[in-house]
Amino acid sequence: MVIAQGELVNIREVRWGDLKYLQKWANDPEVTYWARAETNVSSVTIGEFRRWYYRRSSSSVKRFIIETKESKKPIGSISYRDYDSINKVVVLGIHIGEKNYWGKGFGTDAIKAFVKYLFDTLDINRIELDTFDENIRAIKAYQKCGFKIEGVLREARLIEGKFHDVIIMGMTRKDYLKIANKT
Repeated sequence: MVIAQGELVNIREVRWGDLKYLQKWANDPEVTYWARAETNVSSVTIGEFRRWYYRRSSSSVKRFIIETKESKKPIGSISYRDYDSINKVVVLGIHIGEKNYWGKGFGTDAIKAFVKYLFDTLDINRIELDTFDENIRAIKAYQKCGFKIEGVLREARLIEGKFHDVIIMGMTRKDYLKIANKT
């Protein structure tokens, strides 16, 4: 079932057949380079991946597939996690697993559609996320969608022997409504 639509993409529920794409992307070091260590599941079999995925899907993570509107081809995934019903906050995550779709607006389109879905369907006041200082493409995409840099955790993550700053970004319902009312 499609839960959100952008200009370029549909966002839909994960189907059994999507696991092969999720596994392929999880096994690609270029795709997972900026992923947190706990989500990097390199070189796993499809059986191992299915077990890992279903353990995670039963947790606080709600994952969806990003597919192109034109061909319906899965190109990535987007998720929210850690729904806090008291403070009305969720954490957003996204990756475009098909590298030939990088830098072409598909991620930005998916984020905009998903943010609308989250604010329109969940009783939330805030969406937050984090990314790494050198993940410039992601930072620019988030900013295009209305996210603001709220802080920096200095040298908080180690990737391939180098410490990186973690950039904390957020969007409130007020921010979202300002953007939504302009369009």
